Amino acid sequence: MPVNKTFLHVFDKDSVYNLNKLESDGYIGQLIGPIGSGKESYVYMSTDYRGRKVAVKIHRHEIASFNKIPAYLKLRGTRTGGFLKRIDDWSRYEFTFQSKAFDAGIKTPEPYRLFKNVIVMQFIGEDETPARLAVKDTSFDVQKWYGTIIDSIVTLGKRGIIHGDLSAYNILNANGDPYIIDFSQALKLTSLTKEYLERDINNINNWFKKLGVEELRQLDDITKEIAGEQ
Repeated sequence: MPVNKTFLHVFDKDSVYNLNKLESDGYIGQLIGPIGSGKESYVYMSTDYRGRKVAVKIHRHEIASFNKIPAYLKLRGTRTGGFLKRIDDWSRYEFTFQSKAFDAGIKTPEPYRLFKNVIVMQFIGEDETPARLAVKDTSFDVQKWYGTIIDSIVTLGKRGIIHGDLSAYNILNANGDPYIIDFSQALKLTSLTKEYLERDINNINNWFKKLGVEELRQLDDITKEIAGEQ
């Protein structure tokens, strides 16, 4: 059992089964943490059979946490199905989009394994100390970060990907480098989803304006670059 008794109250029986399956396959061991949590998931640290540290993201099997799933799955062209299937689909999309982002050279934790509602990925941090969210740790080169993050949005956009929820709450400060996390709301870029791309850009511009960056790239310029109009 990879789940410490202290955390057993957190997981339903389906999640415990899925965690045990990943443990038996060598992808995780004892869970340590949590190192992060949100409305829809918990993130724990663990170690795989190779001895490398991994982050284990477990999407909650709670209806209240996923009231927006049907709308997002509709945008993704996926039938909703039963509740557990919707959460599994939600997790699968996150794993797929994060894998594509990693393959595109975006600084994001490398996804290792998906099983049902659990994603095993690269642990970002030092020793057993996870990297802090950028909203809690602004000890970085603001100008450099702004350029890097906008470039990441453009790179993803040119590959037809929108993060969908990009902000200081979904970027880690890893030794001064920005690592984008949480692709659970990622979408394919289409005429129906362009507003989510624009929201990401506006979120980043507003954030860095508050941090003192004076020369911000305009929304239209960024979307035109993504569309190949520059």
